Parts: sequence; structure tokens; C-alpha cells
Amino acid sequence: MINIQKGTKDMLPKDSYKWQKVRSVMWEIMRKYNLKEIATPVFESTELFVRSDGDSSDIVNKEMYTFEDKGGRSITLKPEGTAGVVRSFIENGLGNEILPVKLCYISPCYRYEKPQAGRLREHHQFGVEVFGANSLASDIETILIAFDFYKAFGIEPSIHINFLGCDDCKAKYKELIKEFVRDHLDKMCPDCHKRYEQNPLRILDCKSPICKEIVAGAPKMSEHLCDKCSTKFTDIKKMLTSLNIKYEHDVKLVRGLDYYTDLVFEFVDNDVTLGQNALGGGGRYDNLVESLGGKPTPVIGFGIGIERMLLYLENKGIDIPNDDSIDVYVASNTDNEHYIIKFVKSLRAKGFRVESNLMDRSFKSQFKYADKIKAKFVVAIGEDEINENKMSIKNMATGEQVKIWSNDVEEYLRKNV
Repeated sequence: MINIQKGTKDMLPKDSYKWQKVRSVMWEIMRKYNLKEIATPVFESTELFVRSDGDSSDIVNKEMYTFEDKGGRSITLKPEGTAGVVRSFIENGLGNEILPVKLCYISPCYRYEKPQAGRLREHHQFGVEVFGANSLASDIETILIAFDFYKAFGIEPSIHINFLGCDDCKAKYKELIKEFVRDHLDKMCPDCHKRYEQNPLRILDCKSPICKEIVAGAPKMSEHLCDKCSTKFTDIKKMLTSLNIKYEHDVKLVRGLDYYTDLVFEFVDNDVTLGQNALGGGGRYDNLVESLGGKPTPVIGFGIGIERMLLYLENKGIDIPNDDSIDVYVASNTDNEHYIIKFVKSLRAKGFRVESNLMDRSFKSQFKYADKIKAKFVVAIGEDEINENKMSIKNMATGEQVKIWSNDVEEYLRKNV
């Protein structure tokens, strides 16, 4: 037997209703916020992720599925959704449309890392990207989109926020961090040695206990912002407070990708252990479009891991209602299959969810099967019913049974299903 690959997971029929719920919530979010769906290929040029996600990111250094195709091109399975969407935005001239361009997607992503609870090598991401707006309103609206998504599943995470500042603020702060850790660099992990040269901010995000201890007293970015950035961050915090959104200023939060600037955030629940407690996150990447060859365009967005969220719901004991019951099971005790097939087809054409006898079960066994699949009603048809132009209908919840004219079956079901 050939087994599934490590770090991947089948979506089984017993769980498919959960994914249907995820998609239906996305469609409702799209309607409310006037988002448009976008889909990008599963694989892209490796250069796209190196240039966007950054040389210092763990994704580029350790986690990408990269291969050479038959044409000698370096190809990578996308490890996250943003880079491909930005590439598409530039390539298809979406910046020439009316701004802002508000996009969303559910996309598979691939990362070669140690599989753990809620973190798979193939996972799916609900993502939102808002192009063209750089305002308090766009920052808050993007966060509210994520909260509305969580709320649809009964989740109320808190939000950790930080502010990385403008290009000038970031450049000055990077030098402060380098100066702070310079005398301790020989004690730090190999990854932080690379980060020291490539992106010192990532040192703040290191999971090594020694590195965490060293940077515990590092200068705080919020204390080294210019007046404009400081004012903007204050306005964001005031607005979150006025909307009763719980937040925590996490001075070590920098996010794992190099393209972030300005506001960054993560959605967190400290009560659940999933390897790490972040359920999703995002922020601003106002320089990313230009760095990939497009016109300067501000962007803000986020990504939420679907598998991680579903595991979180399970650990919290939050059920997703499974409205997967069958409206009608058509039980037949006749050789007139033509009549049964036409009747089943007519019910489905009228919008009912219908099952029928595909396994040549006995009449008694069909009722047992209807009960197992949670059919609300059973329409029983035998030779007598066909000859009389009547049908027997049983309410499986109450046991009530009626026999009515065939022409009245739809109306009866419409009133009672």
C-alpha cells in the first residue's frame, strides 16, 4: 500500500462540511466588505519568493519546496499567498483599476518543516490583500475582516500589534539592534548570525532561549519612531480601544517575512497550545509592489491557516454545525426503475437534497439506511403507489406517516422539510 506523504492530510467526507463552512464564510465576508476573489498558481518562479519573502526569512532559507523543471527553470511551490498575489497585481495591471483593489483567496501553501499540530507541509490559507490604501481606515478595516472571519466560528482572539515604522525608522532601529547584540553575537544561534547581517529585526523573533534572553532588554521600536509613525501607531491603538478590540503591544513582534513594514499584527489565544499560539497574522508591506517591479503601492493584508484554525476549534470544544442531513430518501419496492429515477430527478430539480436506493437493498433495509444518513423524510413507492398515483411519506423524526397524491408531494415537502 502507498501511504500519504508526511506532513500532508486527506480531507475526508466526515470533515468536508467544515471546509464548506470555511468557504461559505469567505463568500459572506467578500459580500460584506466588497472583496474580490483571486487565485494564483501553486508554483511560481523561485526568484519571486526570494525577492519578496527575503533572504533572512526561515521560509526562504529552510522551508521552500524548490526544484528545477525540465526547462532548467528554478520553480518553487508557494509557501505563502501574498507574493503570488502581488505578482499577479503587477503583471495584470490591477493597479490601473479603481483603487483600492481588495482581494481575498483560499490557497494551498507548501513549507518543508517538521510537521506538528496545526502546522502541515501542505496547508491552506485564507488571505486578504488590500492594495492602494494607506490610511487608518484601511488598517482597521483589514483587522475587522479577520475578526469577522473568526467570529463566524465562535472565536474571539486577542490581537498582538507592533509598529515597525517607516523606512527611516526601520533603518535606524536596525542599527540600534545590531549595536545592542554586537558584544553577545558569539553566544547567539547560527540563524541570528545571518540575521545580524541581513535583517537584524528578525533577531527579536528568534525562538532560541539564549537569544531570547539576550534581546530581552533590547531597545523598543515604539520608543524610536519618528513623530509621524508614533502618531499613526497611537491612532491605531485608540481606534482598537474604541471598537472594544483587545490588543497587546508586543515589542518583539516583527513577523517572519522580510517584506513587512509599518503595522504588524498576530491573532492570538494564550489558552491553547498548538506548537505556538498564533492563529494568523499580517500587516503592512507598502514597499513590496515596487520591489517586485510595480509602481509604488501601499498594501495591507493577513493570512489565516485553515487547518490550524480547525484544530483550534476542536481543542476549544467549539463545534461547527453539520447541516449535512438529507431532505428526502426515496425508498422503492418496485421494478419500475424508470419511474423512480424520474421522480428522484424531479425532486432534485426542485432544490431538495435527495438519496435513493443505489445498492439494491430490501425495502426494510432502505428505511434503516435512511435513518443512518439522517434523512428527514422517506417517500415510499411501491407498485400500489404507482397504480394509485399516490405516495407514502414518513416523517423520520416523529414517525408520522401520510399517503397523498403524487402531485401534492412537492408542496407537502416544501412545507415540512
